[in-house]
Amino acid sequence: MKKVFFFATCYLLAGAQTFAQPQQNGRVYKVALFVPSGAELLDFAGPGEAFTQAPGFEVYLVSLSEEPIRSQGFMNITPNYSYKNCPRPDIILIPGGGTGRIINDPDAIRWVKQHYENGGTVLTVCTGASVAAKAGLLEGKKATTYHRSFDYVRKFCQDCELLEETRYVDNGRIITTAGISAGIDGALHLISRIKGQDVAEAAARNMEYDKWAPNEGLMNYENEFVRYVKQHGPDKAGQKYRDDLVAGAGSLFFVGEMKNLAAEMSAAGEYEKAIQVLEFCAGHYPGEAIIYNQLRVVYAQAGKPVPPSPEDFMEAALQGKAEEVSALYEKAKEAFPGWILFEESRMNWLGYQLLNKGEVENAIRIFKVNVDAYPQSWNVYDSLAEGYMNNEQWDKARKYYQKSLELNPDNDNARKMMAKIEER
Repeated sequence: MKKVFFFATCYLLAGAQTFAQPQQNGRVYKVALFVPSGAELLDFAGPGEAFTQAPGFEVYLVSLSEEPIRSQGFMNITPNYSYKNCPRPDIILIPGGGTGRIINDPDAIRWVKQHYENGGTVLTVCTGASVAAKAGLLEGKKATTYHRSFDYVRKFCQDCELLEETRYVDNGRIITTAGISAGIDGALHLISRIKGQDVAEAAARNMEYDKWAPNEGLMNYENEFVRYVKQHGPDKAGQKYRDDLVAGAGSLFFVGEMKNLAAEMSAAGEYEKAIQVLEFCAGHYPGEAIIYNQLRVVYAQAGKPVPPSPEDFMEAALQGKAEEVSALYEKAKEAFPGWILFEESRMNWLGYQLLNKGEVENAIRIFKVNVDAYPQSWNVYDSLAEGYMNNEQWDKARKYYQKSLELNPDNDNARKMMAKIEER
C-alpha cells in the first residue's frame, strides 16, 4: 500500500533525530480526488487544500490508471492510485475537465455508482457533475455546475434540475458545486457537516480564504435523525433509533451535524439542550476532541466549571513549565473524567518544540502526559522513546519503541531506532 499522499502536511523540526507523525483524534474520512488527465487544477487542488486543513481527513489522488496525468496544460502529476486499487474512500471528489475520459470508462462509472449505493458521499466540482449524472446520481434532484456547461451536463441527466448562480447544492450524499473556486466552498460545506462549522471556519482561515459564505449554497437535504433530536431531544432519539445506534452512529449522523445543532441551540441561549446534544454525540463518537472543545465553550456559557483548554496546556508547556502541565492534567483528569482535554497532535508538537530547544527533561514530561492520555496510540510511545534517546536513556528508549511496535508492527521508525540503540 502506498503511504505517500498527494497532499501532506510536513513538519520540519531541526535537530530532532526523527519525528513521529501525530495521530488524529476521532474518525478519519478518506477523500479520493478522482482526477483524469485534463482536469482543472483548482477544481481538485482547492478542495484538497480545504480537506487537509481540517482535522479528520486523509486525502489521496486517484485516476483512471497510475500513469501520470496532465492538468491545466502545464502540470504533470502522478496519482497515488488508480480507482481500481485505491483504499476504499468515504468521499469521492470529481473535478471538471477531462470528464469525458471517466464517462467513457464503464468500470469507472460503475465504481462511482457503487460507492454511492454503498453509503459513500460524492462531491462534484464544475463539469464533474456530468460524471455523477452519468452514474444516475442526479435523477430527480437539484444540482449545479459550471455556468457555461449546463447544456453539457443535461445530456447525461434525464430528470435533474440545474440551478444557476448557486455555489453548491447539497442533496445529502451527492453534493454538486459550480465551477473552479466553488469547489472550495463545497468542500468547506462538507467539512462543516462532517466535523462542524467551527472546524470549517478554521480551515478557511488557515487557507486565508475569506470568500466563503456558507449560506450561498442550497441545502436541499435535512438529516432525519438530527431533526428528531432537535424536536424531541437526544434521549428520545436514542430510544427511537436504538438499533441503528448500536450498529453505529455513522449511519445516522455526522459529528458536525450535531455540533452545528448544538451551536444553534447555544446561540439561542438553550445551553442545557446544547450540552445534552454534545454529550450524546460524544458518547457515540468516542475520541472526537472537537466535541469537547465545543462542550467546554457551552459549559462556560452555562456558568458551569470547565477544564483547562488545550491553549492552557500549550502556554504552560511553551514556557518550560512541564511539571505544571503534568499537575494541571492530573487535576483536570480527576475533575472531568472521560473528557478529551487536548488533541494528541498538540501535545506531541509541544514535546518536539521543547526537544528542539534542548529542554529534553521537559519534553519527556510532556510526552509522558500524552502517553497517559492516549495509551492506545503507538505514536505517543514512539515520541516518548525519542525523548529518552535524546537523554541517552537507552533502556527506556528501547522499552517504549518496543511498546510502539507492539501497537503498530508497521512502525519502521521504531525498528530502525532500536537497531541504532543496539549498534551504539
